[in-house]
Amino acid sequence: MIQSFSLMKCRLPLAVDPWQKEPPADPMVVSAEQAMFYAMNRFKIIKGEEQAFEERWKSRDSRLKELPGFVEFDLLRGPETDAYTLYASHTVWATKDDFLNWTKSEQFRAAHAGAGSSKPLYMGPPEFEGFESVQNLSNRSAA
Repeated sequence: MIQSFSLMKCRLPLAVDPWQKEPPADPMVVSAEQAMFYAMNRFKIIKGEEQAFEERWKSRDSRLKELPGFVEFDLLRGPETDAYTLYASHTVWATKDDFLNWTKSEQFRAAHAGAGSSKPLYMGPPEFEGFESVQNLSNRSAA
């Protein structure tokens, strides 16, 4: 007998013993209690301004570690075109609420003070994407 249950707005099929009252625990599925929130901004950086952009990020005091729910941050360099280099900031939060609380914090305002006040580096505004974790596999010890 195949049944399904809803977790984080997706339906996952499970092979279930018809006599079992609860679905079996699946170590590959993130429970609602373990779900994380991934906040990403994509930046199109004008060709030739990559170094200045990277230095701006490396030199600023983000104060992320002061906030409850902050897990990790990465600044990622992506593919290049003739006009720009794509970058993404990737921040992991314990919950979406932790991320939203950061956006309302004094730390957020301080980290973004002066944004856009210097030499133009961007081709347009950053594009935000937010994701809630549905599944997570990790092998950080291999890195």
